[in-house]
Amino acid sequence: MHSEDEFASFEQVLGWSHAIQSRRVAANWMRDGRFWFSEGAGPDAVLKICDPKDGSVVDLIDIERARISLQRLTGHAPSGHGLPFEAMSLSGDCGVRFTYGGQNYELDLETYCIAPMQSLNRTDAWLAALSQSPTAPGTFTRPNCFGNRWSAPEAASPDGRWFLSLRDHNLCLRGADDGQIEFLTSDGEEFHEWDVETPSSLLGGVVRDTVSSWSPDSLRFFATKFDARATAPISRTHMLGYRDSVEWLRMARAGDALPTYEPFVVDVLSRRPVRINVEIADRFILFIGWHESGREVYFAQFSRDFRTGTLFGADPATGAVRAIFSETAETFVRIQHDVICGRSGCTILPNDLGFLWESERDGWKHLYHYALDGTLRNQVTCGDWPVCEVQGVDAEAGLVYFTAHHDQARPYDTHLCRAPLAGGRAERLTEGEGVHEIQLSPDSGCFVTTVSRPDSGPQSSVCNNDGRVLHRFPGTDLTKLRAAGWTAPEQFCVKAADGETDLWGLLFKPRDFDPAKRYPVVEYIYGGPQMACVPHYFETENRSMLTLKHALPQLGYVVVTLDARGTPERSKAFHDAVYQDWRRHVTADHAAALRNLAKDRPWMDMDRVGIWGHSWGGYYTIANLLDAPDLYKAGVASAPGLDCYSVFLSEPYLGGVPGEQTKSAYDDADVITEASRLKGELMLAAGTNDVAMWHDAVKMSDALIKSGKQHEFVILPEQYHAYGKISKQYLTEKIVRFFAANLQAATSAAPSS
Repeated sequence: MHSEDEFASFEQVLGWSHAIQSRRVAANWMRDGRFWFSEGAGPDAVLKICDPKDGSVVDLIDIERARISLQRLTGHAPSGHGLPFEAMSLSGDCGVRFTYGGQNYELDLETYCIAPMQSLNRTDAWLAALSQSPTAPGTFTRPNCFGNRWSAPEAASPDGRWFLSLRDHNLCLRGADDGQIEFLTSDGEEFHEWDVETPSSLLGGVVRDTVSSWSPDSLRFFATKFDARATAPISRTHMLGYRDSVEWLRMARAGDALPTYEPFVVDVLSRRPVRINVEIADRFILFIGWHESGREVYFAQFSRDFRTGTLFGADPATGAVRAIFSETAETFVRIQHDVICGRSGCTILPNDLGFLWESERDGWKHLYHYALDGTLRNQVTCGDWPVCEVQGVDAEAGLVYFTAHHDQARPYDTHLCRAPLAGGRAERLTEGEGVHEIQLSPDSGCFVTTVSRPDSGPQSSVCNNDGRVLHRFPGTDLTKLRAAGWTAPEQFCVKAADGETDLWGLLFKPRDFDPAKRYPVVEYIYGGPQMACVPHYFETENRSMLTLKHALPQLGYVVVTLDARGTPERSKAFHDAVYQDWRRHVTADHAAALRNLAKDRPWMDMDRVGIWGHSWGGYYTIANLLDAPDLYKAGVASAPGLDCYSVFLSEPYLGGVPGEQTKSAYDDADVITEASRLKGELMLAAGTNDVAMWHDAVKMSDALIKSGKQHEFVILPEQYHAYGKISKQYLTEKIVRFFAANLQAATSAAPSS
């Protein structure tokens, strides 16, 4: 049984945000090269301004003067000790616009007078319907090929006059001055609707910085007509109301018709959409950007199997299109999820310098410089390390700034580097181990780097563009977290199943670790080819499946997580292990890595090994139970995608759509038909609103029942792929009970909520 102290420590670490005050600096760049940032949280937040020229940091606002002015205006003292602004932006050189108590105000930083901003001549009901300030971007939802909708901010036009978004499946503009809504289209309908890219869309739960669809002169923008009518419907049943209701979504199964993206340029003055004439069937389309003169708009298309990517340019006035460049690979040229979530791997350069294209043609992801006619000028970067992402280009200096895994001794550390656009040696600009998150100034003159490791919290610094540190901000204090029982994880490197390839991971030990004892082992797994799972940075998640890695050791487990072959961020060969081998290399690598790890760690009890994962991690949990039954004794498969035929997402990695040439790859990936082979204990968990994953979990449960295999099935009503707070807490308690029953000597009570 677990003690009360263990459960108390478990709860504190699981909800560890209370013990961490992250000191990450989020830079808001100003026209003069300075930036302002918020320090602290909520009503205790204070605003500071940093001048990279001399590294000085001073208060942006005199807190006491601002609070006194706010009290005079409203008649009551504001809460906390800082600035309780609900939203804030700078206004010119000496003004701050902010929202407080639902009202908009402007603070003069010279006189500290606060004045209400001019309100709109509208009824209160109309203001409530707008539910947003006319001068600030609101949000809207976009369609996607997963059948759901993604939240996105309105896109402000470069001249500041308009906000672009979607309403009732159509394109619309909202005036930035008066909030007036003007519809640009009227033919959009469910499953055949308009769509538009906007900056920093929240795509699939991940914030992606994308390029605005607006032309530089604010007269046109790029949009698509999203057509899912030919895609087979899939049902989502809502059962908590007085009567059941069925929602029909469109998400393609493997081999089914995909939704199409029909590209247009919309003229704001004439309100006329101009069709761009390209083939759209079985292709994914992604907006890239505009020529700085506005004379041409650029977009990329990727084939359904992602073996080919093509860059197009189009005349915005006529829709005439030209293919600029195309690349084809033997496996896949891009990660499918990256493209769907808005990342193209193409950067349009200013001053007619052409574009940068990310390619793995030499075995590592590097940057290639092309002219706008598609002629290769040169390879910009090279070496046995991969580029991560372009951060910016200094056209005058002829330099490209990018992040990269530049240190092969620590292949997952991320650094800011720069290289000549004409090609040459890449220069690393950040120092120290860990993952450096970069915020490059608009003029590339300096940058803010926030570095962290799994064992040390975020610390930000502002540096000159040659890497020289100008100011180092205070680091994150982990004293309270350590007092709660958390111990820093151990980074390790072990051999894969081939005996040659290095695999990297983290090992988490109990708070009162004693090497003379033997501890049950639990592995957290993802395994899919879309992303690397192991956090080589300091995680700041709270009460999630990710935080559980840190909390379970408080109950006496050793927790392990690692990335096997087939995951990204290493060489192309490392990633290509997944091609037409969705399963076996992953299960072999994870089993071998655990055994290799335990060779010199006798305190790892290899007779008591469990595993859990979410999404593809749910799939690989079951695959490992089936493929290594002598090792894994119990597993929790959450939101598992178990049937590679049930959704199109596996196609690029299994060789394409189902058919004679790909049948063996699809069949080998199938775990549902092998339900009768299950030996270990299994708990399935799925949300009833999680389209495809819910269906797969039900199919697996049915196969287990028909095979006479006992298992648990945790049903999370009305939950999607990312569970809500209460459901997460419930599932966490179920996981704790499950591993206690199957890996500990006796069943433990659930932790208190």
